[in-house]
Amino acid sequence: MNIYEEGARLLENKESFAFASIISSTGSTPRSKGTQMIIREDGSIFGTVGGGKMEASCIEKGIEAIKNKKSFTYYFDLSNKDAYKSAMVCGGSGEILVNYISPEDDNNLLILKKAINIINNNKKGWIVTVLKENKREFLFVDDDNNLYGEYTGSELMKNKLSNGIERLSIHSDAIDDERFIIQKVHSSGKAFIFGAGHVSKETAAILDMIEFETIVIDDRAEFANKERFPNSQIIVLDNLEEIGDLGIDDDSYILIITRGHIYDYNVLEWALKTNAYYIGMIGSATKIEMSYDKLRKEGFTQEDIDRVHAPIGIKLAAKTPAEIAVSIAGQLINERGAKERSLTK
Repeated sequence: MNIYEEGARLLENKESFAFASIISSTGSTPRSKGTQMIIREDGSIFGTVGGGKMEASCIEKGIEAIKNKKSFTYYFDLSNKDAYKSAMVCGGSGEILVNYISPEDDNNLLILKKAINIINNNKKGWIVTVLKENKREFLFVDDDNNLYGEYTGSELMKNKLSNGIERLSIHSDAIDDERFIIQKVHSSGKAFIFGAGHVSKETAAILDMIEFETIVIDDRAEFANKERFPNSQIIVLDNLEEIGDLGIDDDSYILIITRGHIYDYNVLEWALKTNAYYIGMIGSATKIEMSYDKLRKEGFTQEDIDRVHAPIGIKLAAKTPAEIAVSIAGQLINERGAKERSLTK
């Protein structure tokens, strides 16, 4: 479940909450610009802005926003002194938007559903928060330049929002006493997990917690089902030799964790013909080298083979399915982070 889905769930349950978003940061901070967290009325959270003193302060601000029904921004400064007191090694500073979201305003649910739809369809969009004195407007712009929500400001800015939002900065300056905070919405990655065994079950659960969309693929309905994978999309194939078109793109992460060497190879051969951002395969060094030798005989190049992360996961002394899942999730976190950094350069 991603943060917009959790927000929509709260609104549908008639619960108010606050979105906390890091909108600027300099120096060393626990999390980077764009990081978001939900603060519920009881102080519980979904997501994190980095923990420690910074997050505790953010939770207090979120509860304040809900109580006063008001959105605002505030600055944080993790100076060396503050970092020492909070047992953190960070020394950066930045600004956080605390956005009050109420179920009484139908527009809030509309905007979040637009964001969910964008992510589910692997497109891009922008949530725009406009702050002016005691007024706050909540808008959404999709990649076709459609503007949702009511903006009551200048025609100049309305035209910019509708026709040139990609040229506006992530955190634009105030214009005519209006503060525009623009946050890009995009998929956090789709993990296509081939195999529905014990390791896959644990992996899907962890990836769901870190906002990957998970799709589990197997040829055994008794393993690939909603009871075992409640938060995943399930695809049951007739076999793992004829996989077909699954809509793989450069935001896709393919995890090959099937029940046997021959099945892993079949999926790997298929995966290398896609433009997936990440391909990982479980297995021993011997099995992996056998697969590579077979790929070379089939005409795959060394460049093709170099795309594969095998054995899958970061190096850990992992033995149990849960431990292996942690290793896999760690690698996907690193790969997704590298991808996001490359997009913001």
